Amino acid sequence: MGHVRVRAAFYNGVDYARWVGGELPEGVVRRVEVEALADAGATYPALPRGLVERLGLAFLREVEGEVAEGAARLKLYGPAVVQVEDRIAVCPVVERPEGAAPVVGVVALEQMGFRVDPVAGRLVKGLPLML
Repeated sequence: MGHVRVRAAFYNGVDYARWVGGELPEGVVRRVEVEALADAGATYPALPRGLVERLGLAFLREVEGEVAEGAARLKLYGPAVVQVEDRIAVCPVVERPEGAAPVVGVVALEQMGFRVDPVAGRLVKGLPLML
């Protein structure tokens, strides 16, 4: 496990699909660019509450999850498209408190084929895990 800092873009997944399908112009797709922690110890991507709202992500459900402080109720939103470099992943996003760092978790990292090299402080590209 480990983590590194990366530039990431988070998109509203519905807007993104409509843009790719030719229904929306690119300029109206809700998107935020952030400095994020690519964290192989985190399951899902996570964003502070204000960025979740800015993206207009739909509330999906509450789940029990493990955080640094122990077990907690977490709110999942989505769908979101996460982009790092030239790769994308589609997954739910966990809401974090305001001021918390954005996170790209292992679900998105594996879809994009990245692994974290904490010694070198970078992401290493490989093939996406498809099964």
